[in-house]
Amino acid sequence: MSDLRAEPLSPIDAATLWPQLHRLSTEVIATRAGENLLVSSGLAATGITRLPRVPRTAVLGVKRGLGYRGVAVARELAGGAGWEAVSVRIARDKDDEAVLALLASACREVAARGGRTVYLRYAEGSPHASPVKQAGFMAYTLERLHALPRARARHGETPFRPAHRPDRAGIFRLYCRAVPEHIRRQEAPSQQDWRAVVDSYDCESEWVLEQHGALAGWCAIGEREARVLHDGSMEGAASAALDLIESHLGRSGTLVLAEHQPDLERIAAERGYTELGTRLMCARRLAALNPLKEVSAVSAIETAPLPQ
Repeated sequence: MSDLRAEPLSPIDAATLWPQLHRLSTEVIATRAGENLLVSSGLAATGITRLPRVPRTAVLGVKRGLGYRGVAVARELAGGAGWEAVSVRIARDKDDEAVLALLASACREVAARGGRTVYLRYAEGSPHASPVKQAGFMAYTLERLHALPRARARHGETPFRPAHRPDRAGIFRLYCRAVPEHIRRQEAPSQQDWRAVVDSYDCESEWVLEQHGALAGWCAIGEREARVLHDGSMEGAASAALDLIESHLGRSGTLVLAEHQPDLERIAAERGYTELGTRLMCARRLAALNPLKEVSAVSAIETAPLPQ
């Protein structure tokens, strides 16, 4: 293994990277607004007031002379259990050594800050897959991106309602019913982990569909992407979810479907959605999960009375 290491950058150093980004022209992973985080984290350290709240970020760089060979940006997700690698930029078209150093150092930095899992997305067939795997990231599912149909019908009232804070537990239970166990084990084995995953979706609004006191469907809609969960218990839930997304997502928005959602893919294709590409969703767990050991019954042991 190479001795190359990436070092954490101060917020001021991170802000000065902005003029150099054109030299770091190769993005390794599916970008998640990493450039904005570079600027925000730097501005927050200059003492300028009235700035929006900046999420906790980690910015790391591999230096080369006065410039950088590569830069990585990670952000803390909701709940504090998970972090997401939102940008990994390198100066060359391919630089496995720098990518490995950036991701490995980012994981060490996240672990030092108490993070439990780092999530990462990259395009299927990426030439940078090898160093991502060497850094310990395991791909556990595929995300297929679909462009919304050009011609959208006008939809009436929706059976979905806006989600509220008390719905969080019900949404997690729906996630546990709708997503295969081998994916949940890697992605979100607890509700705290699921909260981090939802934050990585960058959704601006969440909607739920109720049936018999339980949640049968969930939609998360952001500025650029939308996602759907449903457990198949309610007829028409999938079509209603797509109606909602088409009514609220922008013209350039994308529907993201996981590989375990072929029913939704079929309905989307029938409505004129077109496939844009595929991403691999990866995670590296930095802390071992220690589930509570099961309690087993033991036979009672008779004891003699204590002497008075």
